Amino acid sequence: MKQTTLAKEVSLTGISLHEGHNVTLTLRPAVADAGYTVIRADKANARIAVHPRNIVEKQRRTLLFENGVEAHTVEHVLAALYGMGVDNAELVLTAPEPPAGDGSALVFCDMIKQAGTRQLAADRTEFTPSAPVDIKDGNAGARIGPGKGGLDVEYTLDYGVPFMPRTTVKFTVTPEVFEREIGPARTFCLEQEALMLKAAGFGKGANTQNTLVVGPKGPMENTLRYPDEYARHKLLDVIGDLAVTNLRLNAMVAAERSGHSQNQKLAKAVRAQFEAI
Repeated sequence: MKQTTLAKEVSLTGISLHEGHNVTLTLRPAVADAGYTVIRADKANARIAVHPRNIVEKQRRTLLFENGVEAHTVEHVLAALYGMGVDNAELVLTAPEPPAGDGSALVFCDMIKQAGTRQLAADRTEFTPSAPVDIKDGNAGARIGPGKGGLDVEYTLDYGVPFMPRTTVKFTVTPEVFEREIGPARTFCLEQEALMLKAAGFGKGANTQNTLVVGPKGPMENTLRYPDEYARHKLLDVIGDLAVTNLRLNAMVAAERSGHSQNQKLAKAVRAQFEAI
């Protein structure tokens, strides 16, 4: 199978989730073996390689830092690129954070479909983890091992609240499955967390239409797209964080209660295996 990139560039303008900036994201084609690169148009086109070495831990998001500039909350865009089968692309931002869309990866899937994809001359290679990696942080964890062809991801959500029961979802990631079953799942927080997060400086651009604010009666001012949407979104985050490896993976992933911190540790370990070859 050949590597792919976008057929043309495409842009989207909107409000970012955490910083509340009015920002434009442009997805551009890239050459073979370039992988994903973030470009800050507002910072003299500074380039940030999408690579685990550039991860800086930040609560409730994925943050990349290089050349004195940062890009964060990029996990939904990266998940869409990976899930929709795009191997090489540039993500050009006019602020540190992409538009939130509706809190899912759906708007980014739509951008990719609007741009179209094209094959490149170079072959696509998949990396199979050489040994299983098991990340444990208290009752949260994530494990990756060799796959059977492509990327299989399982996620178990367990928030310990009666109105959000323990749920396990599992998907084999293909463009069709990602667009239909994973990409539309939206980010969420518990109603009891919402005010606390706002006070801590999170979610300056958040509202009940781009974040599911969940209470005992379900999402406030919104409805679920899937009965297990919360678990599906956490699985989407796993894909986005593993996309930071800039590798096509032949792997099986199982995560339970994991967040970005555990996902990122997994991505770092996988990339380290690849670079040790």
